[in-house]
Amino acid sequence: MRGPLVPVSANRVWRQLPNEIRVAVCQVFWAESKGTDKQFLFASLAKAKKLREVFVRKSPIERLVNWTAATLSLPDPIVDDLLKKYLLHEHRAVIVSFLDLLNIPNSEGMIDENFDYATLTDERVQEAARNLLASADRTGSELYLKYLVLQGGPWAGIEEILPTGA
Repeated sequence: MRGPLVPVSANRVWRQLPNEIRVAVCQVFWAESKGTDKQFLFASLAKAKKLREVFVRKSPIERLVNWTAATLSLPDPIVDDLLKKYLLHEHRAVIVSFLDLLNIPNSEGMIDENFDYATLTDERVQEAARNLLASADRTGSELYLKYLVLQGGPWAGIEEILPTGA
């Protein structure tokens, strides 16, 4: 039996990621995000680095990637967006596999908007999560499951089966 759980937060997940994964996450974000998605991050980086926002906006992508990866305290909505884009880009197969284990209708990892989440039980979700953790992509599986815990709702029970220290 494990001790009391420390609540999962986006920043906690972000800080626990190895630097090389944070860099990969940031590379995906800065390469694929639209201007409006970047606005909040420009302001957050400027504040964290004590720089003028205009300087941050004009910085090369490589610098933005490194600054973002090195900033260990970002607003949760930003971290959530970074993780979502990365998971969809690099670990879509993990997402699809998990949704298929739960028989959740999806289109390339995007859940059908008419799906009734009330049909999911903690037991079903936890069993699918255990199966996912046993898959070949352990790193992607753990990150995806942590991301789901951050979303709450039917995914909250996943936290109980995550590896200790996760």
